[in-house]
Amino acid sequence: MINGGITIKGSYHEVNQDCFICEPYKDGYIMVVSDGMGSKKMSQYGSKSICECVYDVISNFKMNINLLSFKDVLCFCHEEWKKKLAEYDITQCYATLLVVIVMHKKIKAARLGDGFLAIYTDDKISCLFDQKESYFANQTDCLRETFDRDKIETVEVEYETFKGAVSCTDGIEIRTMQESDLIGFTKDFIEEYSGMEKEQIIDEIGVWLTDWPGCDDKTLAFLMEGAK
Repeated sequence: MINGGITIKGSYHEVNQDCFICEPYKDGYIMVVSDGMGSKKMSQYGSKSICECVYDVISNFKMNINLLSFKDVLCFCHEEWKKKLAEYDITQCYATLLVVIVMHKKIKAARLGDGFLAIYTDDKISCLFDQKESYFANQTDCLRETFDRDKIETVEVEYETFKGAVSCTDGIEIRTMQESDLIGFTKDFIEEYSGMEKEQIIDEIGVWLTDWPGCDDKTLAFLMEGAK
C-alpha cells in the first residue's frame, strides 16, 4: 500500500491551517484530513488535534468499531479532541473533518464541512463532498464545542478489491466540484500514480499543487494499492 500526502500553505495565511495523517493501524489504514477554519485564530491547533485524536482513538479502540455506528466512534474522537484542546479557547479552534478507515473488505468514511474524499473500490468510486445549493455559499459545518451528529455525512463500503482513496481540503477545487468531476479526478489520480514510488508521487503533486489556482491552504492525502 502507498500512503502519504502533501500540504502547502496558502498565500494569505501566516500559518498552514490544514493538517493530515495517513498511516497504517492494526490490519488497516487511517486517513484523516482537516482544514482549520480561517476565521478562527487558533484553528491550526484544532485541525492538528482532530487528526491525531482520530488516529489515536481508532488505533487503540478496545471494541470492534464495526459493532458501533461510525458516528458513535467519531463522538469519542470529538471528546478526546476537546480534552486535547483544554488549554486553548476552543471557540478559536474550529476545524473540518474528512476521515477514511480502510479495513479488511470494509471501509468507513465520514465528512464534516468542506473538502472532499473519494474511495475507489472494485469498479465504483464513492464520494463525500459538500453539496451546497450554491457552490459559492460561504457557510461551512465544522467541529465545535458540541458534537452535532446530524451534520456528519457517513458511508460504509464493502469491497473485494481496494484501488485507492483520495482526500482534499477545499483549497483544491476540481472544476465545478460536482460528483462527476470528483469521480473523474479520483480515477485519473489513482490510475496515474498507483504504479509510482511514494516520494515520486509527492514530488509530482507538489509541482502542480504549487501552481494550482487559489490562495488558500492546499492539502491532498492519498492511499493506494501499489504496483504488484
